Amino acid sequence: MNVKQMRTGQSGFTLIELLIVVAIIGILAAIAVPAYQNYTKKAKFAEVVSLASGYKTAVEICAQTLGTLTGCDDNSNGIPDIASLGYLDATGSSVASGVITLVSRNVDSTNPTLILTPTVGATGTSWAKSGTCTTMAPSLCP
Repeated sequence: MNVKQMRTGQSGFTLIELLIVVAIIGILAAIAVPAYQNYTKKAKFAEVVSLASGYKTAVEICAQTLGTLTGCDDNSNGIPDIASLGYLDATGSSVASGVITLVSRNVDSTNPTLILTPTVGATGTSWAKSGTCTTMAPSLCP
């Protein structure tokens, strides 16, 4: 057998090699797509959580000024009215007697909520969190 015959004996990849590469890419895609979807949900909901900090500050100032949480409602006593901004849905969101309820939109099919309930004490205001965000993204709930 001469050198010319040896070189022409093998060219390109075999079908098995190509199938292995396709299988590896499929496995990586099956892992990456759900992780990416979860990441985008958390990123969208992070915007709602960041909007909560402004309302928390307004409720704390209202409670300090009035001496009570009664009357600390949206669009009164220095607490701004809730408007639909980004992923925040104003139709279900409210501030009533200091309790902040924020409903998201277009995050996923459940539209997760964040509910912040204040407790005013001698050392300041503490906040209890609840809502569906605690199950969807506990790391995002402030």
